[in-house]
Amino acid sequence: MSSPFFIMLKKQLIVSAVIFISLPINAVTWQQITPHINFLQQPEPLRFYDSNQIVIEGDECALVFDASGDFSNVERMVVKLKKRLKTPLCYLVASHYHDDHLLGMAVLQHYFKDAKLIVHSAINAEFNSVKTAFTDKLDSYEQSIELSYQRLAEQPKEQQAAWRTKLNKAKKRLLRFRKYSLQPPAITVDQSLTLDLGNYPVELKAYQAQTNADLTLFASQEGVLLGGDIIDYLPYPGQGNLASWLEALKKIKQNKNIKKLLPGHGPALQKAQLTQPISFLQALLDTAQKTPEQSLEQLQLTFPSHFATTYERDEISKKIYPIFLQAGLKRAKTSNIRMH
Repeated sequence: MSSPFFIMLKKQLIVSAVIFISLPINAVTWQQITPHINFLQQPEPLRFYDSNQIVIEGDECALVFDASGDFSNVERMVVKLKKRLKTPLCYLVASHYHDDHLLGMAVLQHYFKDAKLIVHSAINAEFNSVKTAFTDKLDSYEQSIELSYQRLAEQPKEQQAAWRTKLNKAKKRLLRFRKYSLQPPAITVDQSLTLDLGNYPVELKAYQAQTNADLTLFASQEGVLLGGDIIDYLPYPGQGNLASWLEALKKIKQNKNIKKLLPGHGPALQKAQLTQPISFLQALLDTAQKTPEQSLEQLQLTFPSHFATTYERDEISKKIYPIFLQAGLKRAKTSNIRMH
């Protein structure tokens, strides 16, 4: 598999394998945004590593937008859904193909067999790559567990018992995860699609923005846009079509019907806050176009420093922002080369 689509998924598996063993359980917070919408926000320490989820319920059907890349978290979500939902779970919508938004759908498909998976049509065309990425993720878990067992003797003796217990639990989780499989989409979207959840219409719209296969969902009755990573306050710009992404963000910001934004990562946003990612993406393009002959390192040094002041607000973002910046400048340079 050599598509950019698949390469990105493979890169994410490294982080996922480490998280699978080492991180403690972090509670996802359920926030009732409206009478019909619950926003499942990832804890702050994981806001760049795992995605938020959204649950929408009408009078006849429920819908889940995105699924965590932590399968244990999705299993806990299943338990809560079975208790909370008053209607059948009819639809599963993946905002795009990244590991932390799509692969966890396998868990939901296992427990809600009638739920229809909806993806961008470009994902459907590459779905064998996605299924391979799901298997590779489980394989990476297994390799990480086995390597940790091999290194157990290197741990201080007083810590070995605790680590052995942790690894044994991880191995049991992996055996359980092997029972899941990612089933093909039932519905694809190449432009737009309206669903009725029972006196509650929602509109799905397809974009080429943060990736070449993004979906947003607009709940018009309550003015809530589920934007996935397109509307993240600090966006990852390493793959996107930056020009069309900017155009999409500007249209969203100008849409008077939108009252609240639910991003793929981080807390809920107001429309005015889109000024920040719009400015960031525009600055990436402007910097790369102004001095295209400069190296990435030189471009980083000349990039407006006020973005670092805004974005680097804790230890995690201090590590993440330079990575996102470099990825964005590299993408912007490539975009400028193609334009000329």
